[in-house]
Amino acid sequence: MPKLLITDLDNTLYDWVSYFSQSFEVLLNSIIELTGIEKSILLQDFKNIHRKYNSSERPFATLEVKSIIEHFGTSDKNILEKKLDSAFHKFSEKRRETLMLYNGVTETLAKFKSQGIKVVGHTESYEVNAVYRAKKLGLDQYLTHLYTIGSHSSSHPDQSKPMIAPSDTEWVIKLPETERKPNPELILDICKIEGVSPSNTYYIGDSIVKDISMANAAGVNSIWAKYGKNYQSINWKLLVSITHWSDDDVRIEEDLKTMYAKEKPMFEVSSFSELQNIIKPD
Repeated sequence: MPKLLITDLDNTLYDWVSYFSQSFEVLLNSIIELTGIEKSILLQDFKNIHRKYNSSERPFATLEVKSIIEHFGTSDKNILEKKLDSAFHKFSEKRRETLMLYNGVTETLAKFKSQGIKVVGHTESYEVNAVYRAKKLGLDQYLTHLYTIGSHSSSHPDQSKPMIAPSDTEWVIKLPETERKPNPELILDICKIEGVSPSNTYYIGDSIVKDISMANAAGVNSIWAKYGKNYQSINWKLLVSITHWSDDDVRIEEDLKTMYAKEKPMFEVSSFSELQNIIKPD
């Protein structure tokens, strides 16, 4: 019988918290240097625009930040992009420096591919960001499909630019907004699409509350990537200050933590490489 590994992306294949917080901090500091806008004002304005898009990972949403528009006296995105070119450049440099796979990920995925173990990626990030990261990291060589959430709007200054390249439309499978963690139906739908039974499916993720509880409810083999919590608290605090989460989102998250406080994974690993000891070819 075929085996399937569904892997979470952020903080399971790479350290999303550290990569994005450091990249955003460089962007923020560069904007402050260029404009003199107070940091506290910028942070609140970023939080507001992130809530508009229901995502904190929208670098080009910078072009819609209220205090930046007021500083330059224009809302023309093309003009603002030129004004902030050096800030975007520094963001991109830091992203190239900090966005990297955890040790052992490439080797493990390559081994599974050679053994005929099917691997797909699953993320709640919108496809425009998820596809960029996955391809930048070479994950498209190993993931049969990438399951993600479809974007309904773009903050890119070029509105004619497609969310993803036409060549990626078959590789990327968009899940409906209703199928978010910890809804077990999304895992069962992935199993159905990939043609593998839940009993032969493994799901790895860094969150007990969302990943492990969902995998357990779906009846698949749950694997906790406990190494995904190894990031610096200072990086996390910066992300919290610009989060798109509403007060209701925070309350829901706290309720989930209470509900699934005693949830246990079937397996737990200290590195992605340890999956090779768990998932074996027939």
